[in-house]
Amino acid sequence: MSEAIEAMERAEKIEQSGHGGGHGNHGGSNKLIGLTMGLIGVLIALCAALVGGERNEMSRSMIEQTQATADATSASTKFRVVMISIEQLRAQATVSAQTRERFVRLYDDYSKERKITDAWAKSYQPLIDAHFEAAEGYEHAQLIAEIGIVFASLAVLMASRAAWLVSIVLAVGSIGMAGKTHFETAKHLGTVVVSIEHHVEEYKALRLTHVGDHADADAAKALDPDGTIRKILAKAADEAPAAAPKEAAAKEENHGEHH
Repeated sequence: MSEAIEAMERAEKIEQSGHGGGHGNHGGSNKLIGLTMGLIGVLIALCAALVGGERNEMSRSMIEQTQATADATSASTKFRVVMISIEQLRAQATVSAQTRERFVRLYDDYSKERKITDAWAKSYQPLIDAHFEAAEGYEHAQLIAEIGIVFASLAVLMASRAAWLVSIVLAVGSIGMAGKTHFETAKHLGTVVVSIEHHVEEYKALRLTHVGDHADADAAKALDPDGTIRKILAKAADEAPAAAPKEAAAKEENHGEHH
């Protein structure tokens, strides 16, 4: 934005010098050059804003990739735990059919979850690369525009029509670079975002099947059929908040006695 303000100030000074110079043609030329500088300044500010936006999107995508990678790591850990348990079952002489079925189901579930989350985490990399390349493209367009405004300044100082025309060509080139980056990025992001959403939906659907599966609750119920253990644990949990202030008061009293 500072480049745009500076360009506007230069354009205003050029226009004032054109009115005070007494040469009609030279003054008119300075007006056009000043207008060109102002427009290039706006172009520089626009490119700078686009660069910042793409970098912010890249950072957000990297954060989402980190979250997906954490889910993938968790799924891989659960899968390895299940595999260790299966190896232990294989070493046993007799295993009930219900237990075998349970662990085979866990193997299938966590194998699918590991595969889906791994693909989900990897699907963010093309998105990150696309935002990075877009930021680079807009930055190059900004650089071309900055060179253009330098040539426009030289056109004023040297009263050179050739330098002015070069600044116009550079401004058009900057617009072309920014437009090409925009359309290429939009086209690429469309397919990448669809892929990410597909993996997210797969993961959500798998998690819903886990939520609807009562095998874990049934396994716990088999260990505590009458609910005695769970009642004891619930009672202890209810008594813990009430006992905490008493313990804190006792510790403070002991601390005071030592002093």
